[in-house]
Amino acid sequence: MTFDNTNKRDILIMVNFPNIDKIKEIQKKYYDIADKIDPHIAVAFPFDSEISDEELYEKLCKVVEKYKPFKITCHGVSIPVGESNYRFLDVIENKDIIKSMSDDIYANIIPEHLEHRDKHNYVPHISLANLPLDEEIKLDDTFEMIVDSLYVERIGSNDESIKLFDVKFHQ
Repeated sequence: MTFDNTNKRDILIMVNFPNIDKIKEIQKKYYDIADKIDPHIAVAFPFDSEISDEELYEKLCKVVEKYKPFKITCHGVSIPVGESNYRFLDVIENKDIIKSMSDDIYANIIPEHLEHRDKHNYVPHISLANLPLDEEIKLDDTFEMIVDSLYVERIGSNDESIKLFDVKFHQ
């Protein structure tokens, strides 16, 4: 399944676990954009909007005012319903905070895209694979880190990530 996300923006949590190389190894083999962007959790899927980057930054700052840095833990590989090649690394600790943040972003910044997100039954995760597998992914490690910001990118014509800005949470 391919998407044309050229020039769309999205909002992400960039992950940088101490043992992130294990995720990158899997993505390098099975994830078609592994060479375009580092491992991440999508908080808002790629979207088109008339909102300028400056306005998006201001609105996102207002949304994150109520969030403080928080710990996430990821463990376990799941297969989303109906998506045979996708494999996700599951967020098992504080996914409710990420879901709440996503809800706030869609409600307050891009409400016209909420239906798209909900159609895909949003569950915070890290995509490990979207290409055909030659064997099932085995990943028994636990990944932990403190999330302290959101990353906003524009997607380039070759699916590359073009960083626009970060928004830090309040301490």
